[in-house]
Amino acid sequence: MAKKPIDEIEVIREISKILKDQNLSEIEIERDDVKIRVQNQGLQTSQVSQIISSPPPTQVIAPEPIPTSHDEEERPTLSKQESSKYVKSPMVGTCYLSPEPGSKPFIEIGKKINKGDPIIIIEAMKTFNTIPSTETGIIKNIFVTEGQPIEFGEDIIEIE
Repeated sequence: MAKKPIDEIEVIREISKILKDQNLSEIEIERDDVKIRVQNQGLQTSQVSQIISSPPPTQVIAPEPIPTSHDEEERPTLSKQESSKYVKSPMVGTCYLSPEPGSKPFIEIGKKINKGDPIIIIEAMKTFNTIPSTETGIIKNIFVTEGQPIEFGEDIIEIE
């Protein structure tokens, strides 16, 4: 009997239904070199975090986050300028400021950046994603630090 190809979208819908029905926060299934992970991002929606097919792409290896004694509340709070533009995180993960340990950071305050230039790497589920700037201008503020957890929609940089 021939194997039926996996319809990932249908599987994701079924997993999402199970997640909702069983009031779970996350489900991960792996079969035949396909890995599907679905996370509940609130009570009303489910989101696919990642689908991986074998073989995995070449990945940049980043350092493990360095523990700090700073609490989130100790981070400086900067007021938003109306004339400024903000580049926001497109995903949840761990933030890295340079392409590899010990190398020069992608961005620095006072430097010009163009739309599409890499600004940080976000590690999510052992995958390293290079995040490009969505704006062009001079970097006024950097709101993230090396190894910091970052949320979807969180400000990364301020550009004027």
